[in-house]
Amino acid sequence: MLALVAIMLFPLLFLLGTCVVRVLHSGKERGELFWEDRLLAGIPVLVGLAEGAHLGALARGQSVLAFQKYFCLLLGGAVLLSGGILFVMRLAGRGSEVKKMQPGENKKRTLRDRIRESGKTERFLMTGVALLFVTQLLLVILRTEIYQDRDLTLETVMSFLSSGRIHEINPVTGFPYEAGLPLRLKILCLPTLYAALSTLPGVTAEGATWHFVPALMLTFSYLAYVSLGRTLFSKERNKRLLFLLVFGVLIFAGDYLFGMEGFGLLHLGFHGTTLRGAVLLPWLFSLCLRKKWKLGVCIAAAEACVVWTLYGLGASAFILGSFLARNLVRRVWNGRKEGTI
Repeated sequence: MLALVAIMLFPLLFLLGTCVVRVLHSGKERGELFWEDRLLAGIPVLVGLAEGAHLGALARGQSVLAFQKYFCLLLGGAVLLSGGILFVMRLAGRGSEVKKMQPGENKKRTLRDRIRESGKTERFLMTGVALLFVTQLLLVILRTEIYQDRDLTLETVMSFLSSGRIHEINPVTGFPYEAGLPLRLKILCLPTLYAALSTLPGVTAEGATWHFVPALMLTFSYLAYVSLGRTLFSKERNKRLLFLLVFGVLIFAGDYLFGMEGFGLLHLGFHGTTLRGAVLLPWLFSLCLRKKWKLGVCIAAAEACVVWTLYGLGASAFILGSFLARNLVRRVWNGRKEGTI
């Protein structure tokens, strides 16, 4: 069942993300976005839908099954809306965006063509990246020893499933909360999403939380660094592959201490902090370097739904604000130098 969910998830994310990209960025701006951006842009949408369903079930004191119902309704509506928007945009732009093939212009190359045309160095780097990714993916999926210190994610998921309510039972004691739970912890939607996954046929809470979600997180992390590599080395494929290879090696190098991104990806891929540090932040850096501020705002909003931050303003908001401030100062400085201000 989890394999089926994974197969359905990626085209779903790509559809939602493509709609977001086309709505937020049009014309020449869209040409600076990659296919990885379209897939990753679906993550904030999915998190937003899960947050809406989570808050709806939480406010009414309902169960995980109610969350499932709300989430499926919201997701179905988002898919229909995204498909409709893309269809209308395609019809509207059909007459103006037709590009004729020039006599000497080649058709788009396939992956097989690119592999055939690649040199020995490129093939070596591609093989190294693939081996690192597959090895790490197998470690995450097949690992039997799970780091559980300073973590109550699985216990929280189990409390949702056993009690039939969201954030009413203390996962440590097994009894109702006496002093309550801080609101900033209550509104985080990841444990509820994991609990909903655990109710699928043939799926256990351990399998969904400790193996399936970390495998997705590792994949999304590589995609985020692919996007960052394309931004840093736009015309140098070997450097992009070397960048990915170094990233893969650093995952193993960082697998020694709690708090390191490598440790998070290999042992705590279900944490919201891992999603933020290994997926959202590198992708945000890539977007900020290309001045895609609107998608950056989506990332900052998604972080507030998955990590306990200071009133919703976390690392993504700080980085986005820093880039915007730098851009504004640079624009004012250039304007003064040119005498336009």
